[in-house]
Amino acid sequence: MSKPTTPLPANMITLGAELPTDVFAKNGMLFIKRGHYVLTETQKQRLLEHGLITGHDRAALIEKELRERREKHEQERREHANRQSNPIIEMDRLAHKMGGLLNRFFQFRNFAEEIGNVAEQLIRLAHQHPDGLIAACLLVPYKDYGSMHSLHTAAILAVLGRRLNLPPAEQQILLCAALTMNISTTAMHSELSRQEQPLDDGQRSEMYAHPLLSSAILRDLKIEDERWHLLIQQHHEEWNGSGYPYGLKKEQIDPGAHLIRLTDVLTSLLTTHAHRPGHLPSIALGKLYRGDFSEFDARFVAMLIKEIGIYPPGSFVRLGNGEIAVVVQRPAEGKGNTPRVAAVRAGSGDMYGEPLPRNTALAEYGITGPVSLKDAGIRPGFLVKQWG
Repeated sequence: MSKPTTPLPANMITLGAELPTDVFAKNGMLFIKRGHYVLTETQKQRLLEHGLITGHDRAALIEKELRERREKHEQERREHANRQSNPIIEMDRLAHKMGGLLNRFFQFRNFAEEIGNVAEQLIRLAHQHPDGLIAACLLVPYKDYGSMHSLHTAAILAVLGRRLNLPPAEQQILLCAALTMNISTTAMHSELSRQEQPLDDGQRSEMYAHPLLSSAILRDLKIEDERWHLLIQQHHEEWNGSGYPYGLKKEQIDPGAHLIRLTDVLTSLLTTHAHRPGHLPSIALGKLYRGDFSEFDARFVAMLIKEIGIYPPGSFVRLGNGEIAVVVQRPAEGKGNTPRVAAVRAGSGDMYGEPLPRNTALAEYGITGPVSLKDAGIRPGFLVKQWG
């Protein structure tokens, strides 16, 4: 047997689980035999301080981990191929995943790979189910604002990237940056969404520092892509130089970071916070177009309005006959404001047993204006099948 000279890796010790290998003391004597249960943090730290394993065992464990990862990925691929994709359900699942990734990032051995997988799924949804992906951003309930906001920003960015016809590598890195832009302040963003008072001095300082802190955390997580870091560090810079942390001017800001900032602002406007209700999509897009919050590239804003629409999928509208309907699909090119909708409430206010398709090109069912989710009073689960 080869001599034990390699320190026992921390990721091979799981509390409450069996040791996968024999562990030796520094004098070569058997310390703890394979299969022993590690039950306390003290035991774990003692093993890490004094335990050694053989190079052969380490290689075998690494190979086993790689094989299990490949098998898991293949199983997930087969399961996905065998089930009918529903973007509402998939976004709910991704919300759970992002909550774990952004709140417990150091617990993931392959953080960059996990984030990359989420980005790939958003890109796929943007190509296969763009209407359902937009609807999910408006309908899937917020369980954790900090992580959901990053997910929704990346989702809208995936839809816009499709319109911009961005190269795959560029779209992937933009989404990875959007998903992790607030990793240092995920919990703080959730806290602020429930806070009615303005930021205090401590919160303001932490917010101003978070682009750099997020980049630093990602370096600790072994992410070395310099473009990824640049996008995160610049995602709060403004064209007029009033942004942070560097106060860059228009010509110094990466266009990708500017694009992330645009979708970041939009998704924040659409969300209800303790200090203000969420904006209706038409109001939010109008404010972006007028430059009420910041100066954005007019080309990007115009494409965003064209892609999302003033009545985006997942939003609610009032029809000419008084019914309330949910928008299911954006109108075809050149068809104006005539999206495909499904009525959910009669003019009397009574809820229908199931959504009823309506043709908004007809005067009777023409859209007269937007309705908020609160006023519509519809549970998102009632609408899932509309994007099945």
